[in-house]
Amino acid sequence: MKPSEEKQSAEVGVLLLMHAPLAEAFVEVLTHVLGKRPPSCAALSAQLGDNADLLFAQVKALVEELDQGVGVLIFTDICGATPYRVAQRLVEPQRVALVCGASVPMLVRALTYRKEGLEVALQKALSGGYQGVVCVKDNKSENEGDCCDAAP
Repeated sequence: MKPSEEKQSAEVGVLLLMHAPLAEAFVEVLTHVLGKRPPSCAALSAQLGDNADLLFAQVKALVEELDQGVGVLIFTDICGATPYRVAQRLVEPQRVALVCGASVPMLVRALTYRKEGLEVALQKALSGGYQGVVCVKDNKSENEGDCCDAAP
């Protein structure tokens, strides 16, 4: 297989870096929703009292392992917290992207579109986050369109 063909068949790696035990819980939910554990998807939980430099070394090694040549998308739970600060140090345009405030709709979209490259997977993850947050005003409605102020 030629290098260009290998890159076309490669998937964006996905790393869930979150406060314990959320990363593993997300992988369990994704496995349930998708019917199997997503390949090239890793979970790493930050524990109370973790050394940030040691955590960084673990994250860096996982990013290297997950990168098939088309990049890695890292998801964290809380912007500004330790997992975010550790992951932020690895962000590199066209190679490593970071999204904080992860949700199941975001992750499902990212995993669904990751064969289309890092930028597409990133944009689909963000749209999944926006569109996955709705306010339902009426329990009698049968239409999704009856939600209030869904984000763009």
